[in-house]
Amino acid sequence: AFHEVCRRVVHEVKKMLFETQSGVPGYEIVNRLLPDANRIADEAVTEAEGRTTKLSPKDRRTLVEETASLYKFLVIQAAAKVDQALSKYTHATSDSIINVAIPPVIERKVDGSLVGLSRELSVDIYTPYNAVADLKTGEVRSFHPYTVTGYALALEAEDNIPVNYGIITYVKVIKSVPRFKIKCFVIGNELRREFLELREEAYTILEVGRDPGRPSRCPRYCPYYPVCVEGEA
Repeated sequence: AFHEVCRRVVHEVKKMLFETQSGVPGYEIVNRLLPDANRIADEAVTEAEGRTTKLSPKDRRTLVEETASLYKFLVIQAAAKVDQALSKYTHATSDSIINVAIPPVIERKVDGSLVGLSRELSVDIYTPYNAVADLKTGEVRSFHPYTVTGYALALEAEDNIPVNYGIITYVKVIKSVPRFKIKCFVIGNELRREFLELREEAYTILEVGRDPGRPSRCPRYCPYYPVCVEGEA
């Protein structure tokens, strides 16, 4: 749901800025987009449930509230960045304002089959500075850098340019205020090698049909935890 809200905000702000050659002021972005917060949050959660599983009424209500809070936060931040750009570059066109104020590419599609991954990967944020960013909504996990490394390898194979920097943005809504934790790292040879080793191990398991077994302790964040541990189908 958080990913969808990020995509929607960027899309709507860009669309508004292209309405005129010189863009629109931040207050207009706030006035037009903020009233849609609850509706868009509800739609985002519904879409997420369609891809995973239905939430309990209580959990769904909480997630909708948190998603709406993130939406409002992003709209206000985007409006502020647009106003800052308009104030600094008085003769800039809407396209220039977008390049300054808004992330360049959200949900960049990339063919991962060139490095043995899915044919249609979605990179959360791709920048023109040889960096790829991933948005996470749960706890910090040790394997998260491997996800970004996989995206980097796929982008390098498709675009034939080096992607050497990774960014993981962890977001959590606490008391209606989004809190962010940023992890930046170099996608070096060691991280690339470890990713490829994990990929080959996964291939072997699939080809042989070998059950890898359960870990000594199943993490509660695993989406299959209710099935394996609690016995809920």
